Amino acid sequence: MQTQGSDHVFERGARDNRVSIIVPLFNYAHHVVETLDSVLAQSTDDISLIVVDDCSTDNSVDTVHGWMQHQRRSRKGMLLVRNRANAKLSITRNTGIALSRSDYCFMLDADNILYPRCIEKHVEALTARPDADAAYSLLEVFEGQADVIGAGVFTKDGLKHGNFIDAMALFRRSMLLAMDGYENIRYGWEDYDLWLRMVNEDRIALHLPEILARYRQHNSSMLRTETNVNKNIHFLHDLMKKRHDWLELR
Repeated sequence: MQTQGSDHVFERGARDNRVSIIVPLFNYAHHVVETLDSVLAQSTDDISLIVVDDCSTDNSVDTVHGWMQHQRRSRKGMLLVRNRANAKLSITRNTGIALSRSDYCFMLDADNILYPRCIEKHVEALTARPDADAAYSLLEVFEGQADVIGAGVFTKDGLKHGNFIDAMALFRRSMLLAMDGYENIRYGWEDYDLWLRMVNEDRIALHLPEILARYRQHNSSMLRTETNVNKNIHFLHDLMKKRHDWLELR
């Protein structure tokens, strides 16, 4: 699994709670506190929050550091590290996975928001199904055009025409390690590639048919500024079809 060397900025509490919420961070100082507040508001305290800053050029690190220092009453574990070199999203997520000591890892981008029972509900689903390796819910889209995403069921036929599952999901950490984490794919789609590799190995991801988190849609997101740019999306289509020849991307 490809990771990046990082330096500890702050740590308090346990790193081996049942769930690690991994937050990759790059220049989201204006959104990240709302995201962290939603982690703090979770109905379970059996959480280790791991924020991995990917060499932000704004005051993201100071913002998160200050927020963590003020959470003295929280029983949730907290860790803030900073990559020694900019590594991009896939490797930054992998770094968080490597730093975790939990049974489960939940991926949370630094501009999205969890509803209070999000982690509890995901853990309940995987606890009830020891044969499953991941769980994902419906997501409420906000700030952009109102929508609900993540409604499809995890199957090969469902994924062959494109991705409908966000990275915001709960995974067994043992599975992520066995699959070497996320591939470092230029322009994105590392989350789609992970779902496809899971399908190839006949792994199971559970769909939770309720809205448990909020997905922020805005013009400065990686999806809009890098992934969905014309030449980049063509590159990604070609690459994915080479990696997974059963795809029928349009």
